[in-house]
Amino acid sequence: MKKYVILLTIIISLFINTTMVSAVSSRVIYNFTQYSETKGEIELSWNVDNNNDEIQIISYYLTNDNVLEVTYRVGSNIPKGFNKMTIDRINFPVRIILKMQKAEQDILTDLPENKVNRYDILNLYDRGIINGYEDNSFKPNNNVVRAEFFAMLATTADYEIDTQSESIFKDVDNAFWGRKYIMTLANKGIVSGNGNGLCNPKGDITIGEVLKIIDKTFRFHDESSSYKAPTVNHWSNENFVNMAKADIVRDIDVFYNPYKPNMKATRQQCATILSRVLQTNYTIK
Repeated sequence: MKKYVILLTIIISLFINTTMVSAVSSRVIYNFTQYSETKGEIELSWNVDNNNDEIQIISYYLTNDNVLEVTYRVGSNIPKGFNKMTIDRINFPVRIILKMQKAEQDILTDLPENKVNRYDILNLYDRGIINGYEDNSFKPNNNVVRAEFFAMLATTADYEIDTQSESIFKDVDNAFWGRKYIMTLANKGIVSGNGNGLCNPKGDITIGEVLKIIDKTFRFHDESSSYKAPTVNHWSNENFVNMAKADIVRDIDVFYNPYKPNMKATRQQCATILSRVLQTNYTIK
């Protein structure tokens, strides 16, 4: 009887861990290498290894919203080697989204009507940084838990993910899906937990925490002197100022004026902030 109870416990545990992360289905993502201010190369690939269809880039087009739309097709009859293309005479960095050559339909069913917000989500989705849910929704207004943002941040920074280090936090089990992202950032001094050996990986992340983590990860090279200093007394004020100078946070953001560091960050807000990061000139600290 005892071994059946143990087996049932394992099954339940696996189910819970599985539902904690967004669904990862087979889809095309991209990697972009910038060679100069006006030239780069885009390469398309599958986000999982079990799809053998070849990918062909057909064209690219810069919209009036300064979004680079890359059109592609997939199929078993496409020769190898057409998944890369040099892109020239575009002022980088820009947001990049992928469009499959087929009848037009939304990959994510609940994308916002606002074009900028929609492009921000797709910019990260098409890079493989964020995923949708099993029902093909994105749920932009859902709160983001800390482990989810750590995964987004580590992927945005293109860190080599540490799959070997065991957890140093009491509340992060070695079998937890986000352990590798947490330890990747912890070993770089970006994540130190909440004290007492705790990380709170399933707790909602706040705007102040998001800005502090980004500020500890990226060094931005273009600064603006036009920003509004925070009027609240908060430990993340310096991080807010640094992000405002780099144009990562803007006065159109609901948390900007007055600064609301304790606001819980949504999936849309995290996508927008990280999309802006990718559109700036930066280096990794």
